[in-house]
Amino acid sequence: MRRNISFVLVLLLGAGLGAVAQKAKDATIADPDVHHVVMENEHVRVFEALAAHGSKSPMHSHPPFVLVSLGTARLKLTQPDGTKSIFDLHPGQAIWMENAEHSWELLAGEVHVIGVEIKSAQAAKAH
Repeated sequence: MRRNISFVLVLLLGAGLGAVAQKAKDATIADPDVHHVVMENEHVRVFEALAAHGSKSPMHSHPPFVLVSLGTARLKLTQPDGTKSIFDLHPGQAIWMENAEHSWELLAGEVHVIGVEIKSAQAAKAH
């Protein structure tokens, strides 16, 4: 019986540490100089990201969200597996992104985006 209790405690502790590790990769934690929360409630978290030419952002994650670009920028995105791609942003462009995980380097322009993270979409993915 004692062995079963210890096993359950190890599982719970591991799950808790996994959640902490995942949260540590959140964009607002991994890159607070660029990603700023402007509003949050039980439904959404809204963040603004601002970066000048030459900026780099470390590997970070976003839950499901809508991204709206207010500026023009060209980014080099890197996925966790090392895959790289070029990503262009234009004013008024709106993009739905599912659980994005990436780092980026700003090659041209300036990043100015608003992201709206949808908490119900995040909760649905957890189930």
